[in-house]
Amino acid sequence: MHLIRKKIILIYFIAFFSLECGKDGEHGLLGIQVPVGDGKVSESSPFIVTGVYMDSPAYKEGIKPDDIIIQINDIKIENGMVYDHIYKKLLLGRPGEKVRIIIKRKDKQLIFHVTRSKKF
Repeated sequence: MHLIRKKIILIYFIAFFSLECGKDGEHGLLGIQVPVGDGKVSESSPFIVTGVYMDSPAYKEGIKPDDIIIQINDIKIENGMVYDHIYKKLLLGRPGEKVRIIIKRKDKQLIFHVTRSKKF
């Protein structure tokens, strides 16, 4: 009986520790597909939304495939910026945080305020 109690305590400790560690690594999701990797933004290769997940925060705000992201919060997307940097440093963040995304759609410039979500 004493051994069973120790195992239960150990399992509880591992589960609690795992949950607490996971909180720091959580990323909020916008629900868009964008270029990733070591490619760079250029005139011929803009930072373009290639897909939007149905019922995601971005979908609900009105972001669409083929929208070109030209600014995230206060940072303009410029030629030479690496796709992974934009994705990891500007788009990812904590769930519940709002992100201001400025998009070029055809000849219009649109502003969206999207709240990152844990899931959608």
